[in-house]
Parts: sequence; C-alpha cells; structure tokens
Amino acid sequence: MLVRAEQLELPVGDAREKGILQEAPQRNTVMAKAAARRLKAAAVHREERAKLAPEQVADRRTSMADARIALCVTQGTALDDIDPASGYSLNWESYESVRQSWRNQAKQPGWSECYRRDLEKAIAFWSEHRPEFTESDDWLEGLVDHYEGKEGDA
Repeated sequence: MLVRAEQLELPVGDAREKGILQEAPQRNTVMAKAAARRLKAAAVHREERAKLAPEQVADRRTSMADARIALCVTQGTALDDIDPASGYSLNWESYESVRQSWRNQAKQPGWSECYRRDLEKAIAFWSEHRPEFTESDDWLEGLVDHYEGKEGDA
C-alpha cells in the first residue's frame, strides 16, 4: 500500500536546530591552510639552506648522492649504470621511464611551448650521460609536431 504525501508527518524546523547536519569546513579554508603550511615549510627549508656554508652544501649533496647510489644498488642496478656525481640510475629502464613520462605529459593536457625548455633539458641530460639512448630518438614522435608547436595525430 502506498502512503500519500498528506499522511506523512514531516519534521518542522531547521535541520541545524536539531543537530542533523554538521557544519562542514569550507573547502577554500582547508585548501588555504594547506597552501600556507606548504609555503611555510618551503620558507623554513630555504632559510635553513641559506645558513649552510658551501662546504656543508657540498657535503649534503654528496650524502644524497651516496644514498641514491645505495638505493640503486639495492634495486639491482649495475654500478656502471649509476651516475657517481648524482647517484641517479642511468640504465635503459630509467631512460624509458623518463621518456614515457614526457610522452604521457604530451598526451594528457596537450603540448604547450611552456614544456619545451624542460623537455630540452631532459634530453640534454640523457644525451650527455647516455648518447647511445638518445641518438635519433624523437621523444614525442607521433604525438606532437613540436617543431611547429602543433598537436600531432595521437
């Protein structure tokens, strides 16, 4: 049996008065607080870094490179495939990962000239360290006609 609308007793009054609805924090307020925390953390990091002597900066970079080398070795990367200055893996899998990341970047939002400088830096890095990988390799082939700044077919 169906109940008619006039037979239902509906509560009268504001839902907030009865405590049914809780006041949710405003999204903009939460985002603003998170952004403020990030800015403060970045400022503290820059301030701490500014207090370091050049020797301390060099020591910190060396320690980071050593830690990256240890991680690469733990992951099974051959020592010949690790850059001793930075500690980064320079094996084929790392190259393909970076290259594929740029291809995904070009696919998702589309190509923008704003990306060109960073792309050229990435290609120059790999050309310097592993020229055999980048030789005659167009990272955005089929995706972007990046010499004219137009999107490709894919």
